Amino acid sequence: MARRQGGRLRALHWEPVPAARVRGRRSVWAPRAAPPPLDLPRLRLLFREPRGTAAGQRPPPAATLLDPKRSLALGVFLKQVKRPVRQIVQDIQEGVGAPYGAEKLLELSRMLPGAAEVARLRSFPGSPCQLADPELFMLLLTEVPSYAQRLELLVLKEDFFPRLSALRGSIQTLTDAAVELLECEELHTILHLILSAGNHLNSGGYAGSAAGFRLASLLKLPDTKANEPGMDLLHFVAMEAARVEKSLLDFPAKLQHVGPASRIEAAEVDGELRRLAGRLAGARALGAEALGPQLRPFLRAAEEELRGARDALDRMHRAAAAALDFFCEDAAPGGLRELCAVLHGFAGRLLAAAQENRVREQARRRRQQLERERLKRRSVATCSTRDAAPRAAGLDSAFPRTPQPGRHSLRSPCPRSDPCPAAPGCGSPRPPPALQGPARPPGAPPAPLRRHTAPALPALPEAGGREQPFPGAPAGGQGGLPEPGLPEPPPAAAAPAPASPAPSFSLAGLFQRRGAQRGPEGSALLGFLRRLAGGKGRGPPPS
Repeated sequence: MARRQGGRLRALHWEPVPAARVRGRRSVWAPRAAPPPLDLPRLRLLFREPRGTAAGQRPPPAATLLDPKRSLALGVFLKQVKRPVRQIVQDIQEGVGAPYGAEKLLELSRMLPGAAEVARLRSFPGSPCQLADPELFMLLLTEVPSYAQRLELLVLKEDFFPRLSALRGSIQTLTDAAVELLECEELHTILHLILSAGNHLNSGGYAGSAAGFRLASLLKLPDTKANEPGMDLLHFVAMEAARVEKSLLDFPAKLQHVGPASRIEAAEVDGELRRLAGRLAGARALGAEALGPQLRPFLRAAEEELRGARDALDRMHRAAAAALDFFCEDAAPGGLRELCAVLHGFAGRLLAAAQENRVREQARRRRQQLERERLKRRSVATCSTRDAAPRAAGLDSAFPRTPQPGRHSLRSPCPRSDPCPAAPGCGSPRPPPALQGPARPPGAPPAPLRRHTAPALPALPEAGGREQPFPGAPAGGQGGLPEPGLPEPPPAAAAPAPASPAPSFSLAGLFQRRGAQRGPEGSALLGFLRRLAGGKGRGPPPS
């Protein structure tokens, strides 16, 4: 009544101890004095279910006959299988395991109840309808004769042929690897190349003139370094193999099964095959009645396949012994796997060394090509310089350079040969004869400086002894510049005529625009320059 007033409480999931183990014996659960009273109102307040659920809707408590963890795992299994409980038990009794698979059957075999749980299940006095699905399944399963052996046989049936097929594949791989090692002539040739190189390196020592070597020594070839950076004895062997015959480096393509065989242990294959044979022998011991109609044909087929696997294993052992004897290796357990591992690693390293040799050779050719191109450019530049020197010398002889005046001297510099006679105090050297102009007669005025004056130009024609005015000059009869107070230049006749023809240099070209047409008179500036060249001086400045 108090429980009904307090509402629905949460349940404690524990595993009760059977009463038979408590009564009549001394234990911790033996009756004792009345325990102290509990704080029931607080207990109900802490562990009551949320409101809104009627007390009559709660299902009757199911009997717990299994371990809680086992019951939970079995419930998950039944939900994954999605088949009725009674159907699963019937399939196990008849030997039908295909709908479940080997993995699920193996998982179920690991959840079988223990002896105490089986005793509780068989002594359950109530109705099976009061049990949950996990307890009901185990209760029905324990009623099947030899249910554990039947379940194990179902696991064997679903797992035997896939496992035996994998074992036979491993056996065949080891056999093929041994045959490939015996028949690969390219590998044998490379081993002899290594033997020749090693005997030459070890000549005169304790390891020289060897008839052969252990194949584990192949992994030590990179330890013998060459004088060239990045190169060792393995690179040399790859280089010699490519030089002798390029097809020698293709021997790894003929050893397709050596790599997989290096990861298979023959002893494990033999042991697994023995375990399968033992499981078949245990299944035959169950008898015809326990096997059922589904398991007897399986046993006959399994025994036949097992005999074929044993014959294949014997052939593998013979091939492995022949390969180890051919390569002069010890016939120890696992010797074929070690031999395959060594040769597989050697093949990979040799191919890597051959690739590095090709890269190194391409780099060397590239360097040679760049060096040839550099030498070619240098030779072309040298020839061009040699050809340009005579041409420059010819130009200098054909067109002698005129010495230019210095920056700080108004006089025309001359080569430092002897003093110039132009003035008594002139320290300028005399120009060479090739650069001197025509000889000036005695008494003739000196030639004007080229830097500040124009060469002597022909005088303009005069009318009535006076110069004609320039075009655009102001009227007044004067022919000079329109500057006031500028005296007239002396007549052209008074100036002494130059003894030699005037130079052809024209100063007017310095100020003449390109494409401009000038009349015979010239400009006022040109006339002024001509008068200066004619020797007419400037009068005193106007007052």
